[in-house]
Amino acid sequence: MNARDLGRIQKPLLTEAVMFFSEHGISREMLFPEFEALLDGLVAAPECADETIEAVFLQINHRLHVRAAVFFTIDFDMDGCVNRLWNLPLRQLAEKAGRGPDMGGGPIRLVCLGFCNNNEYRASLWKPQQRGGKADLSLIKQAVTRNTLGIIGEDEEAQAVLATDNLQMAAEEAWYGNASALESAPQAVEEDLAAQMEALRKLHASEIADHLRQIAELQNRLRLQEQAHRQQLESLRGQHADQLTVAQGELLDIKRELAEQQKLNTLLRRELSKLQSRTHMDSE
Repeated sequence: MNARDLGRIQKPLLTEAVMFFSEHGISREMLFPEFEALLDGLVAAPECADETIEAVFLQINHRLHVRAAVFFTIDFDMDGCVNRLWNLPLRQLAEKAGRGPDMGGGPIRLVCLGFCNNNEYRASLWKPQQRGGKADLSLIKQAVTRNTLGIIGEDEEAQAVLATDNLQMAAEEAWYGNASALESAPQAVEEDLAAQMEALRKLHASEIADHLRQIAELQNRLRLQEQAHRQQLESLRGQHADQLTVAQGELLDIKRELAEQQKLNTLLRRELSKLQSRTHMDSE
């Protein structure tokens, strides 16, 4: 086995894939080249027509362990084609992601709503939760383990390069590793756990900050709505007062006209009575 073969075996391979979610779980899995074909409009997804799909971009190593995950949304038009305005640098986000939870192969690099340093992409992200009684991260891990994408790992390449007759038996003392490695193992585990706790703490703090921002926005909207309502109420009160003043003035005018009409009627009655009296006297 030469140095080139050894380097090929030791070099970590990452397969990039995209998974679509529905309300019941993962609805579609594809390798990244197939997703790029969707983005380029070479193929369509009629089942996603006129919908906004929750998806995840994954980087998976040769042991079928997730190493990075970017939870993003993507819009489709009426023909099932990706909205041409959609533009999200998935690889760049994955490379600059923060430390996330352990999905079996150590802490992953995670980007999702509430756990992203760049607020520019906030509107295009979502946060994994529960669906169908299972956690989204658990669904992803199960799908990756099933390996329906046909990811070929380094182990198969190593078996092809390393022939049986070239293998050498290691010394017996090497079977158990050296003592310093054994002594440092607990410390490494503690450091890894501490790192995971710190990542979870940051995620929790980020979610709290996000909730506080949402509460502040809602309180501000409520204050604006209350102010607008008060202004509208004052305006209505002013209009009502003006209308009431006009109506009271009209009522006074009607009362005056009625009083004048009553006086006129009284005079007419008197004149009529006098006229009747004269007519009666003349007839006698």
